[in-house]
Amino acid sequence: MPLSVATSKKLVGVWPDVLTPLQPDLSIDLPKLSSHIRNLAVKGVEHVTLFGYAGEGASFAADEKLDALAYLLKSGVGGEDILLGVHASSLVDVVRLIQQAHALGVRRFLVSPPLYYQPLSQGALLDFFEQVIVKVNLPGWLLYVHVLGGVSHADVPEAVLKDLHRVHPLIMAGIVDQDPHASHTLDLMRSFGADLVVTSCHEPNLQILKPMGAVSALANLIPGVVKHVLAQDMPVQTTKMSGMKVRQPDERILELMTLLGDHPPITALKFLLSQHYHLADWEHVRPPQGRLNAQAREALMKLFKTFNVLPSE
Repeated sequence: MPLSVATSKKLVGVWPDVLTPLQPDLSIDLPKLSSHIRNLAVKGVEHVTLFGYAGEGASFAADEKLDALAYLLKSGVGGEDILLGVHASSLVDVVRLIQQAHALGVRRFLVSPPLYYQPLSQGALLDFFEQVIVKVNLPGWLLYVHVLGGVSHADVPEAVLKDLHRVHPLIMAGIVDQDPHASHTLDLMRSFGADLVVTSCHEPNLQILKPMGAVSALANLIPGVVKHVLAQDMPVQTTKMSGMKVRQPDERILELMTLLGDHPPITALKFLLSQHYHLADWEHVRPPQGRLNAQAREALMKLFKTFNVLPSE
């Protein structure tokens, strides 16, 4: 069922950029994915981003994504609660995935610019997104442009975003910024915040940006912490033991980012989740992502024990 225009464009709260568990043969572990989403729901997470940046979305075929969607929808995840990552250089593949996911009940799509041919002119980028919208040709679907910014050579200029919104105001719903620089997202908020959802994937910036919602990779581990930061309800925490300091949510985010350090973020987060769940298979990544070496694993394991994720986080 299509969402109403009044409510559909909102991305309120935490939308975890869900890590994708794999079998030893590198196929998607669907029961483990469903279990992880249920665990996030127990911690108060109502929505998920599937096959986003942290979910290794560009590494999975459309059929794999559709099989995962069908499994999750059958297990009780609502289509209205899914933001689906769409990443391909083939216009036909992008359109087909959106159409087939729409048939399953998904309405929100996080579409990145094509990555293979770079750099692209503004006209070429505009034509790509314009053709996606025209060829999908379905009611009630919503486009969130995934601006990759500083994490890729592929960016989407503001002029392209403005033209898309001007021509397709009911479909162009928002901008999800992967760039780690707060200034990059602030510029987008100043330009589009009155008309579009603009949010960030970089958790340390949330305290500055104050968006209504966020697509968050760290929420795989600490969804409660990210929720507190978004809600701006930093509680005044008291301690029972003299000299013992309980960290504020924004401090916990910085601690986790420091722990991740210079390790490849997706690989490191999967390793930490394997430690959190005590399930070694969570370490599997789909190439071109690579596994951590023994030294990195040992160092991260020690730091994660010190970090000590709490049930409330």
